[in-house]
Amino acid sequence: MKWITRHGIAILAMLYVALRLLLVRGAALDSDEPQHLHVVWAWTQHGVPYRDAFDNHMPLFHMLCAPLLTLLGERADILDCMRLAMVPLAVAAFVLAWRVGRALWGASAASFGLALLALEPTYERMAGQFRADTLWALAWIAAMAALVLVRRPMLRALLVGLAVGVAMASSLKTLPLLGTALVMVAFVLVCLPKQARPRWWSLAGGLAIGAAAATAVMASVVAIVASRGGLADMHNAVLGHNMLPGFGRDANTTQLVLRCFEAGIVAIVAGFFGWRRIRHCPDPRLAALRWFVAGSCGLFAISLYAAWPLLTSQDYLPVLPLFAPWLGALLLRGFARLRVSLVHAWIGYAVLAAIVLIARAPWHDRLHDYREQLATVLAITTPVDAVMDAKGESIYRRRVFHPVLEMVTQERLRRGLLADTIVTDIQSRGAHVLHPERLPESDARALRANFIPYANGEWVAGRELGERVAGSLPVAALIPGCYRWLRLEGEHIAQPGPETRFDSGDGKITLPRAGRYRLMWCPAAMQAWTRQQ
Repeated sequence: MKWITRHGIAILAMLYVALRLLLVRGAALDSDEPQHLHVVWAWTQHGVPYRDAFDNHMPLFHMLCAPLLTLLGERADILDCMRLAMVPLAVAAFVLAWRVGRALWGASAASFGLALLALEPTYERMAGQFRADTLWALAWIAAMAALVLVRRPMLRALLVGLAVGVAMASSLKTLPLLGTALVMVAFVLVCLPKQARPRWWSLAGGLAIGAAAATAVMASVVAIVASRGGLADMHNAVLGHNMLPGFGRDANTTQLVLRCFEAGIVAIVAGFFGWRRIRHCPDPRLAALRWFVAGSCGLFAISLYAAWPLLTSQDYLPVLPLFAPWLGALLLRGFARLRVSLVHAWIGYAVLAAIVLIARAPWHDRLHDYREQLATVLAITTPVDAVMDAKGESIYRRRVFHPVLEMVTQERLRRGLLADTIVTDIQSRGAHVLHPERLPESDARALRANFIPYANGEWVAGRELGERVAGSLPVAALIPGCYRWLRLEGEHIAQPGPETRFDSGDGKITLPRAGRYRLMWCPAAMQAWTRQQ
């Protein structure tokens, strides 16, 4: 067991790397991932950020990923590749959290707590997804690691500031993280005996250096966006779009007040225990650091629970790994009181891990359907074709409706704060490929007349003509473009027709014989015919 404790981080890191590699394909798709990936692709096109592709996130993550996407090129398994690039970030966050946990609670507690966290379903799924939160979580954990592990005050302040700047440039959710951390700084300073408190000028100097470093990172990122003409669009998308009063959990004022009251009671009780522990600990500085790290995580969590309007699983990515060693320390202390040895605790964990992994089967490929869907779009479109999808699922194709159809957009459409131009945008820009997910019902009804199901959840421009006799047949109100008729025998294509252009959306086709016919946008029709051969 001493050998395991001594080499615990190496064993744990190797097992975690193996798990994360399995989860590259084993974790289910989240709709945010293609959205982020589409924004990364937009950065590779050298257009105007935020104007040419909608994004309501801070830009650093997408800027850093753009060179890798350029190197990989256009491919249907791009999400697999980009998730693989997230593995080092997820593992680095895990290892840094272990280092912090070892310094504060010991190696055994850090290893046991983080090993349990690796099996937690939400964290397991989210930690390695392709999203800006992965970089955000790593940056915040790195800031806490620098604060705890670096001894030289000025270097510590500089590293913390740089890490906070990276976190801020990755997600504005850093603001509540920073706010709760500053509250905990004030709390532990009050709790510390006078002789253990740092000098005020040392604190002021550290805050000044950290703030300057964080500001420099943020200013550099904003300057890059401004240099490409996207500053106004960034302001509108990141701040204006996301701020929607009375939406989400803010809509019910009574529930909001009740949650804030509950969070306040929890914070007061935890604060009382923290004050006693710091005051009566033989090493008050170590106790203060412990309560700062664990307390800032807990305060952030209950603050989100109380007042954050749209609570999502990924919001907890930066605090769960820092909180896990404290939980591990509590569990191991409880095991010791129950006379359960560390060996038996790890044996129990191994059994639990085997059951969880067999039940979840992370070796199953859960991205297969998405790869097929993207391959379908890439096969029937070219880079100049526009598409209509919900959040950028088509990755390499421009969308005709600028905002992504996420919760805030849908609420803005419902309230009439955003003009619903989806149907007119599709017609005016000639989008012949449609991903119908998340469409407003009125738009979906209007588009069903001009789109038909194609393959892997995609729809293409066309129409079911049904049983027809031979001769000329007028067809009206199609999306302007090139079409072919397909004569069907069952679902088998018996004969494809010639190209016919419908420049104004109206035109005629000539059917050679009686039968059941389908009219379809030319590239999709020929791809369907080729695939059938």
